[in-house]
Amino acid sequence: MKNALRIALSFALSAVFLWIAVRGVSWSETAAALRQARLVYVLPIAGIGIFSLYLRALRWGVLLAPFANIDSRSLFSATAMGFAANMLLPLRAGEVLRPWFLCRKHPLPLAQALATVAIERLFDMAILLLFFGIATLTLPLPPEWKRYGWVFLGTFLAFLALLVALQSAPERTLGVISTLLRPAPARLSELVLRIVRQFADGLASLRSASAIGLAVGYSVAIWGTLALSFGFGLTAFDLPVPFLRGALSLTAIVAIAVSIPGGPGFIGMFQVGCEVGLGVYGIGKSLAFSYSVLVHVLQFASTVLVGFYFFMRENLSLSDLREAEVPASSNHE
Repeated sequence: MKNALRIALSFALSAVFLWIAVRGVSWSETAAALRQARLVYVLPIAGIGIFSLYLRALRWGVLLAPFANIDSRSLFSATAMGFAANMLLPLRAGEVLRPWFLCRKHPLPLAQALATVAIERLFDMAILLLFFGIATLTLPLPPEWKRYGWVFLGTFLAFLALLVALQSAPERTLGVISTLLRPAPARLSELVLRIVRQFADGLASLRSASAIGLAVGYSVAIWGTLALSFGFGLTAFDLPVPFLRGALSLTAIVAIAVSIPGGPGFIGMFQVGCEVGLGVYGIGKSLAFSYSVLVHVLQFASTVLVGFYFFMRENLSLSDLREAEVPASSNHE
């Protein structure tokens, strides 16, 4: 019942965001912009999306290395199927299905695989803070907003420092954090310590500074390639938006928008994210909506097609997927 309610709410949220996205859009302008888009960029945008999945698979392998030595093909297969499931199913079901796909073929406890997925999300959040910091400092925003850019960059650097400290001296680091939290309310300090301790336990997979560096490097590469796809979208429509600055800011804003637990494929959230990101540069809603449609369709189609290819190669069926319903539902409780 709880899952059914969550699914219904996710579809409702997507419908609300899609309504916000299309409200006030001129369909004739949208159609004209899509007709005039330079389709030579279709393949690069789609190809970059697939390459980012491969980079995600390589990063996942770094996190899983202490638990199991898994070949890159298996990692890519599970990653592609998991992200395709995210596109086709609500509530980001692919985040649970991805480790389940991997554990079906490899002697790896599902709990450990799920823990590495949680650590991946933290790395993703850190890189988005970096992108947001760079974008905020370079966007045409009021001067008082610029300080937030430094806050974002400082938070990113603090995250890196915490990574190194927890990896090299976890107990001592937790002790320092506990001391710093003494003035805070007991409930808050207990919550923060519990989260940090869980994070430290998850970092057990990164047993060296080089492993942390590799995970961070892959994370930058993943989001850098995605930013490149957004940049190619800008060029496809000849939008008067700075390529690098626009790509970074769009990536960060759209990532925040699609983090909202909506329906399959992030429909609605993706469009609103693009409209907000391009609106900062004075791009009208109809043209921004056209941009969102092209880039979203290409990212969606490339992800689903690659995932479907591996789904067929693995000879999976819908009855096989039903085996994953129990762990998936328990993860969302």
